[in-house]
Amino acid sequence: MKKITIYSLFATSLLLTSCADDYLNTNPESTINEEQLATSPSALQGLVDGVYTGFRTFGNTNSGNHEDYGHKSMLAGLDLMSNDVTMAKSSWYISWYNYTGRVQTNGRSLLPWNTYYLQIKTINTIINTVNQAGVNDSNKYVLGQAYALRALSYFMLARIYGPTYIGHTSDLCVPIYTSVGFEGKSRSNVGEVYALIENDLLKSIDLLNGYTRPTREKVDKSVANALLAQVSLEIGKYTQAASAANAARQGYNLGTEAQWRNGFYDINLTTDAMWGAVINSSNTSFVASFHGHFDNTNTSGYAGGLGIYKNIDKRLYDKISSTDYRKKAFVSPVGGDPSYPQLPAYANIKFIDPTVSDADYIYLRASEMYYIEAEALARSGNETQAKAVLYQITHARDAGYASSLNTGSALIDEIITQKRIELWGEGAAWFDMKIRLGVGLDRNYTGTNHPTFGQLNIPANSSKFLWQIPQAEIDTNPNIVQNPN
Repeated sequence: MKKITIYSLFATSLLLTSCADDYLNTNPESTINEEQLATSPSALQGLVDGVYTGFRTFGNTNSGNHEDYGHKSMLAGLDLMSNDVTMAKSSWYISWYNYTGRVQTNGRSLLPWNTYYLQIKTINTIINTVNQAGVNDSNKYVLGQAYALRALSYFMLARIYGPTYIGHTSDLCVPIYTSVGFEGKSRSNVGEVYALIENDLLKSIDLLNGYTRPTREKVDKSVANALLAQVSLEIGKYTQAASAANAARQGYNLGTEAQWRNGFYDINLTTDAMWGAVINSSNTSFVASFHGHFDNTNTSGYAGGLGIYKNIDKRLYDKISSTDYRKKAFVSPVGGDPSYPQLPAYANIKFIDPTVSDADYIYLRASEMYYIEAEALARSGNETQAKAVLYQITHARDAGYASSLNTGSALIDEIITQKRIELWGEGAAWFDMKIRLGVGLDRNYTGTNHPTFGQLNIPANSSKFLWQIPQAEIDTNPNIVQNPN
């Protein structure tokens, strides 16, 4: 259990302004030369650890923006672009919520670009150094981690700045860099980018066979399989998706109701947490953090302190069974929640940080793998097994759930709905909307609980679901082609 610490907003602002430059510099430039790196597994692991640090560091893009705290911030912002998450006031993340951040002249368009390309630069140093020196037992696990991290980085970039895979493999995606130098390349097509992603993950899985990681902060074979499952589902390789998802979830426990409802603040207490980052008093950025923005109960954070509540969409809440304990993760519109009488209807009480400032980031949970496996099986025609997998996780959350009687598209819709409930606020909803399901944004409906500034309707497959290439890249790279506005 973490030590509980309390900071005021004022103290936190001082912390952020005084310590922003003290984080680990993850640039690959170093006093260690390539020859030394090639013969030093510890130095190579140090570079990989720098990437892990970069994925959870505030201010990596030098923006001073409180939405700029790494991979978890990208997942949070993108969920706010879905139908499923509402925000009560216009503040941080408003430009994600109202789709203005995706425009090239908005500084937010640079956040995902820099978050992942900065780490790709370091990762390419690791991959090229090991491959040039020769893969052996002392460096193969480092290389396996590096391939998985590069795959994830390009996967995120491809889904944000590029179109869906199926039917668009010849369309423009993002530039591919596999060496350290950034010479301003043109955009590769979707098929080329996803081929790199898939190949990197297959290499990673092979290299990480037998690797026992010291903590869940590092990528192991289960995480690489989970990423392959996500990618395979997206590109329509359903047999591979089901197999990888099943392999990924082995050894993880779905947990009890109490364990599921403990706030998602500790990577070691969340039994199905596969991968994330440990946050403590030495690396916290407090309000510029996921729980700072999403913990409605914390009166020292943005959500709870300033009333910038993050709530569940009314329609999705209504889809949750009354016997499903996940419904308790949101304030009931009938009677509220006696523990948090100040919170409005539909406010999330899923994310709670009793440490106030040191909540871990959980990037990936094994629960997602059940839904990927079930959907992939259903799309492959194996509906009996799909229902069995869906029952396994849904009954664990809802004692009143009976095995599904749905078939065809209705079964897939049920799987997706259960996934949206399980992973609310964790970064899956917008990707599923945009990439695989072709669902439009529909917030301006009768009885909506989205505030006026968020009541947008955008048709499926609109260019609005493509982020534009940031202006800084347009200005410095003559080979880049812009996405439509």
